[in-house]
Amino acid sequence: MQIKRYFIPVNGNPTEVSEEVYRAYYRPIWATRYHAQKNGECHCPKGQLWKCDGICPGCRYNAAGRKVSLNTPICDDDPDLTLEDVLESDAPSPESILMDRELLDALYEELDRLDPDGRRICELIMQGKTEREIAADMGRSQSTLNYQKRKVLSLMREALKDYI
Repeated sequence: MQIKRYFIPVNGNPTEVSEEVYRAYYRPIWATRYHAQKNGECHCPKGQLWKCDGICPGCRYNAAGRKVSLNTPICDDDPDLTLEDVLESDAPSPESILMDRELLDALYEELDRLDPDGRRICELIMQGKTEREIAADMGRSQSTLNYQKRKVLSLMREALKDYI
């Protein structure tokens, strides 16, 4: 009867280990390799398994598989038309930047017109404070603060109705 021996690479050299260590070491690598082969990304031969570390991008057996490049032609009629040409950019347009700037200027202008308590309420709301925390910070009851907050927000909505 032949005794089965198990090896894992240590510093590039095969090192004999127990079956438990072997399986624990290779289980995640096997899973990665299985999925990469299923997607056509790995062409590693079985005889090279002991060298596989599960890091496919640097492997010489790695293939493109189902990955798509932005430079891949998307139309047989026009090979110059690529995916990059038809995707919308996430960058804001000059018009939206100007509109945001105009809204921000109007918002600051309206905040400057508020009384100090109204401005403080808006600042604390922007900091993410709850009504209870704002009321405690300003030394008021929560119901009084709720009334003042609704009044301030109503004034702001009315003043900025052309922007929102």
